[in-house]
Amino acid sequence: MAPNPARWSSLLLKPLRIWGPVLALLLVVAVAGTYIAIGLRPSPTSPSRPVLVASGDWAPFVGPELPDGGPVAELVVEVLNRAGYRPEIRYTSWALAEEQVRSGATVGVFPLVASESRRADLLLSDPLVDFEYVLFYDRRAGQPKISAAADLARLRVGGITGYDYWDELESAVTDFVEFKSTLEGFQALAEGRIDLLAEGLLPGQAALADPDFTGDIADFGHLQGDDPLVHSVQGLHFMMADSTEAAAVMRKFNQELGQLRRSEEYAEIVAGLSPSEQREVALDPVGGTGLVELLDERGVLVLLAPQGTRAQVLHWPDEFVGRAGPTPGRILVEVKLTNGPAQGRVLRVDARALRLGTVGR
Repeated sequence: MAPNPARWSSLLLKPLRIWGPVLALLLVVAVAGTYIAIGLRPSPTSPSRPVLVASGDWAPFVGPELPDGGPVAELVVEVLNRAGYRPEIRYTSWALAEEQVRSGATVGVFPLVASESRRADLLLSDPLVDFEYVLFYDRRAGQPKISAAADLARLRVGGITGYDYWDELESAVTDFVEFKSTLEGFQALAEGRIDLLAEGLLPGQAALADPDFTGDIADFGHLQGDDPLVHSVQGLHFMMADSTEAAAVMRKFNQELGQLRRSEEYAEIVAGLSPSEQREVALDPVGGTGLVELLDERGVLVLLAPQGTRAQVLHWPDEFVGRAGPTPGRILVEVKLTNGPAQGRVLRVDARALRLGTVGR
């Protein structure tokens, strides 16, 4: 019997019909993987490659309303630029930011602490900056006494959704009262709905000073001391989903970060995170001389300084941060001169000579 060409053609094409879609899918996955790998691998001769990274709103570290996105955002952008990338920051909630980097929707996320759950499936950079976690309380309600984990377990401790806190606190507090933002947490603290609020020292102070918070910053303090139940120093990191391609990028990121941290530029970028940055003032002449008078602790004239002299306030007088009494005489403020002929000297000035606001450099 002569062979049937149509039948033979059908037999030959049958495997292709069965396995064709599978092979096509594998080809698409392979091409996509190659594209991602190439996208993460900068070429020294090509322009910077755009990448999307995620973050949250966490003043004074990072936030869409802060200058340059905040000091930590500025730092991450600079490091990625040096590594050959052009980052775009997507601001969202912390939980969604982590979900996006795990799903591949973004290349990286920052700034996060190195919790055990994150170390399990994410790559962590070297620390970008270090910061303090503390427990805030309302002074009007009295300072809670914490000497053991059981003391914390009996209190209502507030936390921010998406945060991972330090181990000792999370072991002692099994059920945080969660809030969407630091501002909401402080509002709850002011209203007596919680006893303590766990937050970074600087973000907490920034929230208390925010005009959107209606409470008085003087009504709130934080538990003092180095007891790990109430205090922790953590590093903040840039993180990526764990993969071979990401590991190569992270090595380059850490290399550039290390070089940057050894430079003056790093100090300038993170200067806004230092409480001393909020003490920078310009000094104006008081009186008719047209010169700034620099005094000793008794108010005796020591030196004169020209207009444009800058200083850092070492101690704000009680009249500025506590409660003023009767109308005082001359208020002396201890300052350290940061420019001019007397740079580095620690002297006093009449409080009327201090001018707040942006201090030119």
